[in-house]
Amino acid sequence: MVPVSQLSCLWFAPHERTRATTIAIFANNFGSTVGFVISPYIVSSSDRVPYLLYVHLAFAFVACVLALLYFPAQPPSPPSAAAELLIVNPTGGQNGNAWKTFAKDIWKCLTNPSFVLIMAAGGLSAGTIGAWSSLFDIILEPEHYTEKQAGWFGFGSSIAGIVGGLAFSVLADTRRFQHSLKILIVTSLTACVVSILWFELSVHTFFYDKPILPSTAVTIGLSTALIGLFYGASQPLVYEAIAEIMFPLPESLSASILVQFNNIVALILLFIAPGRDNLMNLLVLIIIFACIIMVVLARFSYRRRDEDERKRLEKEQYQILNQNNLNASRNGILSEPAYGTFS
Repeated sequence: MVPVSQLSCLWFAPHERTRATTIAIFANNFGSTVGFVISPYIVSSSDRVPYLLYVHLAFAFVACVLALLYFPAQPPSPPSAAAELLIVNPTGGQNGNAWKTFAKDIWKCLTNPSFVLIMAAGGLSAGTIGAWSSLFDIILEPEHYTEKQAGWFGFGSSIAGIVGGLAFSVLADTRRFQHSLKILIVTSLTACVVSILWFELSVHTFFYDKPILPSTAVTIGLSTALIGLFYGASQPLVYEAIAEIMFPLPESLSASILVQFNNIVALILLFIAPGRDNLMNLLVLIIIFACIIMVVLARFSYRRRDEDERKRLEKEQYQILNQNNLNASRNGILSEPAYGTFS
């Protein structure tokens, strides 16, 4: 997950980056989701678990070999100014002082209030929902839903997350919304909170022993799908937002901090979660609401996009100037700005 933003910046134009980031992020989720469907057909008993591991190894080996044999280190020509910076200066510092530069860059990230707020919002939301969704079978058991049904609810939520991420990434790549990441993230997280609230009103909660709203498999499935849809929509946007804010630092650096924080949150909550499903129901609402506040308070900047736009305009002006000079020279006229003036 760490190099995703950097690879999308290196290989794709500014109006394609968010979609590239989304596809890379959710390829992992899609693999896990497909694994949920095909694994039972491979593992019919415990002694067949090694066969599933062999399948995983085969896919990983093929992907590794293809990357080593074909995948080049960089594109033939940089698609943007930010990509050109990555090609010219991939480490962001002197080779001899790589560790020192790396530590300084991490410190720059952690002392940037907007980065900290957005990173915390992204890590908390991802870690919390990841831990909470793993409890669907326990949360839904008092409502007489089976473990198999809970598994399919999780499957639907994962697929919806992929759809939501792709839909919002396409929207974020349009010219109208390229500078609207904050609005898109707040909108998706707010809709996610509403969907979580609908789900929790249909089950036992921290405050009520009985569901407030009646539920069926359809309503539970729809609510979990909406949770996945809007949660999934926010995640790629967070990666892009922190990359924009911390430019010209490498995108892999900001993404690595986000991923590690996400893992820490998920690990802590997985220790808290067992036997505390009602507490997790309460925590997920509080934390996602807090994430919305953090995103609202963060100051979004678009340094990478603005630099790309500035370089693009400079290049266009340079081409126009060269064309004008060429036309003037053909007509036997010297272009004074191109050759200087005499005093």
